[in-house]
Amino acid sequence: MNSRHFTLIAAAVFSLAGAAQAANTISIRQNGFVGGSVNVDIEQRGLNESTSAGLLNFEIKNGASFGAYCVELAQFTSTSYATYTVGSFTGSQASSLQNLFSANYASVDTNTERAAFQLAVWELTHEKLSGPASVTELSGDAQYFNLNNSTSGYNTLKDLANGYLNAGAAYTGSSLYQIEKLSNDSHQDLLRFNAVTAVPEPSSYALLLAGLSIVGFLSKRRSRSI
Repeated sequence: MNSRHFTLIAAAVFSLAGAAQAANTISIRQNGFVGGSVNVDIEQRGLNESTSAGLLNFEIKNGASFGAYCVELAQFTSTSYATYTVGSFTGSQASSLQNLFSANYASVDTNTERAAFQLAVWELTHEKLSGPASVTELSGDAQYFNLNNSTSGYNTLKDLANGYLNAGAAYTGSSLYQIEKLSNDSHQDLLRFNAVTAVPEPSSYALLLAGLSIVGFLSKRRSRSI
């Protein structure tokens, strides 16, 4: 192989590697919440304050918007465009999050429900679980205050979050969502999700082909009779 051919091959390899790397990153910025948010009091890794919980709205640079949930507690999102690496969750955390979404998310509609779902996500991404996941006041790595204060509405959040976690733990069906982890060293890591488009069963394909065959047959008969 002469040096010219080697140079061309090397350039092609580096070009493909660069394209693959670019495809695994995304430039996004936060633009408020989807609908709204609910304040919760938290303490984790030195953070001790009230923060907003809900479904975050993000804009893709030169693209569409999408909703995402926070993965961490100690970092914040950015209102300026930042580059995130698109990856995935692994192991039991991945299956727990998938089951949480598959069992519950179709019924999550209100700001309160979206905030409670965020608590459930934090529980699964922070706690070192040796048993069933449960949002409990002043307990574990992700600690919450005032969750038992019914006048603030936190009691509702806790009960909803634990209901979501219990339903996720009991879920044994198929995966209904594609879940991705968006990572950035300087900003809040995120969980992005999309409903999985149902794939038709083989019997559905057979019915479709049979229907198309009948339509084609009738079309031929009609053209011959004209």
